[in-house]
Amino acid sequence: MDLPNLRKKPTYAVLLSALQALEVKPNSWNKSSAAESSPLSDETVVQRFLMSIIASDLEWMPESTDIGGEFLTALEQKELLVDLASRRVAERCGRSAMPEMTRTWVISASSNLPEIKFDIREPPLTGDNLGLKTWGTSYVITKKLENFGIQYLDHLFTKSVVSRSGASKRSLLSSAKVLELGAGTGLVGIAAGAVWGAEVFLTDLRDIADNLLFNVKKNAPTVGEFGGHISCGVLDWREPNQALEIVPVKKFSILLAADPLYDDDHPALLANVVQQFLQDDEGSRALIAIPMRDNTTRALSEKLSNLMAENGFLVDCSGEEICQDDWEASNEPEVKLQWTFWKRTMVSKSTPQN
Repeated sequence: MDLPNLRKKPTYAVLLSALQALEVKPNSWNKSSAAESSPLSDETVVQRFLMSIIASDLEWMPESTDIGGEFLTALEQKELLVDLASRRVAERCGRSAMPEMTRTWVISASSNLPEIKFDIREPPLTGDNLGLKTWGTSYVITKKLENFGIQYLDHLFTKSVVSRSGASKRSLLSSAKVLELGAGTGLVGIAAGAVWGAEVFLTDLRDIADNLLFNVKKNAPTVGEFGGHISCGVLDWREPNQALEIVPVKKFSILLAADPLYDDDHPALLANVVQQFLQDDEGSRALIAIPMRDNTTRALSEKLSNLMAENGFLVDCSGEEICQDDWEASNEPEVKLQWTFWKRTMVSKSTPQN
């Protein structure tokens, strides 16, 4: 696209149109989705244009401009243009520099389900609150939920129900509840509610909870259309007993944890929480998905596997996927994602000898 030349003193409307066209909309790893797009222009030229607006005093702006029936003073015009230019610069500096965004995540239609879209808000990243960002692992697992339900969780599903959308689909047994641990922005748990027609309780730390609640409320109508129900609350792995008053049930048939390991103490904490909240029967399952980013992540994963075994769990099934780890697919390397379904080791009671 041809960008306005500030030397020619373009109007407010012309500059506004150019800045709006330069918006880099958030990537959701779905090439066919309208949610992913970026302007076609030389980025060096774009950056120069944006910085020139920020540095300019835009002295040629008229004292009052009628924009759609709204009159803006020269100062208001300049402030709005500089603000937009600053946003466009931030969008080109990576996720950590970007302001709040909402991304639309799409699950493609299948023979059993129509296309489903979820709107997930991500606040600006602050400190080490990695749960305010939707990571690649979450989207990969989200897209595999239907297949997981058919291949590995079939014993927990009814054979066919008619959802409010009018479609005939399998649904999780009403007695089978789902708990997501470290839900972050909530994509996996929200999607599970819709895809599985399930009751899902999503949890994370208190600093993450407000945004998680926002996304749960935002997507609850979509989940409801498919016969599911979602809610959320705070569950700190270091103090899991404090969550007992808010969880809908004390034990869950399915536990979900996508990309849960970041610190050295996470494997032990996660293994203990799974032990506490997973139903004590042969049919319950814990799905844990871990991206193997580096040697540290691989070591944490191995430590978790050892602890799960010590706690009496067996691997029911596992698999690997190749995915983009971060939101900016064009810049980030691919990583190997390992997902595992864990089940309890049920020791049969010995028969008394006569």
